[in-house]
Amino acid sequence: MHYNLVKASNRRYLEELKNLAKEMPVVYQSVNIMQHTEWVINKPVYEVIKQCMDNDFPLGKLPVNPQAIELPIKPVDISTNPEALVKWKREASKVYSNRSKQNSKFIQVRQIMAEAKMLLEKKGFFYPYQLDFRSRVYPKPAMLSPQSADYSRALLTFKFGKRIGDNFDILAVAGAGLFGEVDKEELDVRVGWIKAHMDKIIECATAPLEHTWWCDADKPFCFLAFCYEMKAYSDSNFDSSFITTLPIQADCSNSGLQHYSAMMRDEVGGKATNLVPSNKPSDVYNLVAIEVTKKLQARTDELATKWLAYKIDRKICKKPVMCLPYSLTRYSCRQYLEDHVAKEFTERGTQHEFGDDLFKATAYLTPIVWEAINDVVVKARDIMDFLKNIARLVASENLPVCWSTPLNFPVQMMCYKKESKRVKTKMGDSIVKLSIASETNIIDKRKTAQSVCPNFIHSLDASVLQLAVVKAKEAGVDNFSMIHDSFGCTTPDNRIMADAIRDAFCEIYNEDVLLNFANEMKAMLSEKNLKKFPTMPIKGNLDLQEVKKSVFFCI
Repeated sequence: MHYNLVKASNRRYLEELKNLAKEMPVVYQSVNIMQHTEWVINKPVYEVIKQCMDNDFPLGKLPVNPQAIELPIKPVDISTNPEALVKWKREASKVYSNRSKQNSKFIQVRQIMAEAKMLLEKKGFFYPYQLDFRSRVYPKPAMLSPQSADYSRALLTFKFGKRIGDNFDILAVAGAGLFGEVDKEELDVRVGWIKAHMDKIIECATAPLEHTWWCDADKPFCFLAFCYEMKAYSDSNFDSSFITTLPIQADCSNSGLQHYSAMMRDEVGGKATNLVPSNKPSDVYNLVAIEVTKKLQARTDELATKWLAYKIDRKICKKPVMCLPYSLTRYSCRQYLEDHVAKEFTERGTQHEFGDDLFKATAYLTPIVWEAINDVVVKARDIMDFLKNIARLVASENLPVCWSTPLNFPVQMMCYKKESKRVKTKMGDSIVKLSIASETNIIDKRKTAQSVCPNFIHSLDASVLQLAVVKAKEAGVDNFSMIHDSFGCTTPDNRIMADAIRDAFCEIYNEDVLLNFANEMKAMLSEKNLKKFPTMPIKGNLDLQEVKKSVFFCI
């Protein structure tokens, strides 16, 4: 079957990409390198998931059978008591909603396991990759893949490994990161945590359905795969010739804000996102949580007191801060806060005093979180406003926003307005009226402004990844497990990959990325709109070469 390298339907755009192929060699090289990685199914993890599914064990955050979620018991006076009826309906509605969510996840697990079963006895297999219009790299198979859910990634391991050498600490740090208890501490603390829990790790690998401590991990099945690897390494008496095939990931510290800080040479944002070296990793989510707590302490109303009692931590602030570079809205911010509180109550039993009206409580907290984020990452907001204002000008001329990535990939962001048409059709003896949405030839200014920030950042993420893959391959790395801003390889290749990531990041930002974008936009605008072009944000004095010395930039 034929697939285009770039997932797009616009023939003119595809033709342009074809003509520009020789001008973006790194993009093509990176995809070909990733496609040469050979995989096999991690059989021990497969067996655990299979047993869980066969016996309805919801271990490791596996979705349960939606039909097993029981409705609340009806009150005996439900037919005569209107208040009891309303209360029961409200609780039942939550169950039906949960069933609907679990159903899609339940089906997904079964599909992924069906694919894994088909590949179980294969000697090896490869993934074809495809780019989206921002040049982000995705494996073509949508279910079982290195970029899918935790249990899906845990099912995959490299076919060919390498001798682990003297790299126990690197494997240990990766394992601690997967569990999540000390993943924001110094590296020595993480290694010490693994050593202190070695007996539990061995127990989980020996009898995972009996010793279920691994289920407490942030990424339970990937941590279980780590347990199996660590047990095998232990059984070899930690021999330096032990062959390790486990992919371990190095994750960037909020890559969106890292890109904004690098663009603006922002010292404050750079320090908050680990662009500069330090003994302990900076945690921008925790910085925002501290700022929110200060603002709540300055208030004396009831909801402020309840939120302080609930305790604002990095976890509740993580999603809003993480999504800020991707055009976070206040509506989304409030929803993320509500989802977090509801999830913590359901999964961890974390109590709160907000009753059934979480909407009111999170609507109260939203502007406080919003203000705290802006206090911590000022420059990011400046760039986002700059990008949005430019996008509105381009869209006002009914033109798509187009730019070139640092690796010369042409991005075309086409956000057309849609119109809805009512269509009558006959199904059996009934007449059915359907609404069909189709694109017009008019650019949607609002959607264009909302989309430019995330798409611009994603195109830069993609460039760093592609350049890092090529550099790492040239330095001797053979296996790649890439997830946009997360870089996976075998344990002994970790240091090489780390250097490649930092070199690639610095090389991308040797150019003035924001100025290049602005110049491309100016070339598209009329004289009238050029006069309205916003002023470039003022840069700071961050030395980007410091990134190469920063351990916690991506780990």
